[in-house]
Amino acid sequence: MDKIDGMRTFVAAVESGSFAAASVRLGISGKLVSKYIAKLEADLGMSLLHRTTRSMSLTHDGRIYLEGCRRVLNELDLLDMTLEASSGLKGTLRVAAPLTFGETVVAAAALDFMVTHPDVTVELDLSDEYVNLAEKGFDLAVRIGTLKDSSLMTRKLGEAKLLVVAAPSYIQRHGKPEHPAELSSHICIRDANNPDPNRWPFLVEGKQIHVPVTGPFISNSPPACLVPARAGKGIFICPDVFLTDDFREERLVQLLIPFPSRTIAIQAVQLPSAFRKPKVASFIHVLRKHMKI
Repeated sequence: MDKIDGMRTFVAAVESGSFAAASVRLGISGKLVSKYIAKLEADLGMSLLHRTTRSMSLTHDGRIYLEGCRRVLNELDLLDMTLEASSGLKGTLRVAAPLTFGETVVAAAALDFMVTHPDVTVELDLSDEYVNLAEKGFDLAVRIGTLKDSSLMTRKLGEAKLLVVAAPSYIQRHGKPEHPAELSSHICIRDANNPDPNRWPFLVEGKQIHVPVTGPFISNSPPACLVPARAGKGIFICPDVFLTDDFREERLVQLLIPFPSRTIAIQAVQLPSAFRKPKVASFIHVLRKHMKI
């Protein structure tokens, strides 16, 4: 076993949270992950991990060695990046993104990226679920809203504004709210990704207020919430990046324009330093151009 392989395996196991997840991330068997880490510990003469049948945690020596491994691997990756940049990017780039945003902005960025880097295959996986990058083997994910995993490296791509919208048919039946406080008496469609889906934030006369809302439909997917909104079943507060087609085709109209809500971050996330890749940095650069940052 090459010691660098052992260090990469150790870092992958820690960052992934298990030997099984590390095996998926590295593309090797779980048995080989265990073998590499055991050999590394034997060579060092120390235990790096506390292991039980259900959990894994770093020893004191393991915490120190982890930071050292990250520094060493980062320097090696920087060297690889320098060499790769001089000879051109190659290989496969696996990207995860939300469905609607991925079909538009990310797909367009991928097209531009492939024109510049024809030897890179872009594999774009679209889902409104937050995938585990380590377990699924993704190089990069695009995420909209609050991040649940603080261990990931992030790069801001842009911002989305939350807009209150409804179908014309809903307004015909239930009326048009003129002030955020009136939402409490309307049927509202709630996005579970929001910090508090039952209280919508607004700026009213320079002060932020939170309006309690209720309704029979809640989902962690804005595109899913848009289905009943388009059918006239309720009012929805939605990131504007999902609304371009609805406004153009007049399926939805914006409400409460004088009362802005909050903005949410659109971010690129990747695993920590042990697995930085030059093609990831290049793709993020193209994404930022498409977001006009």
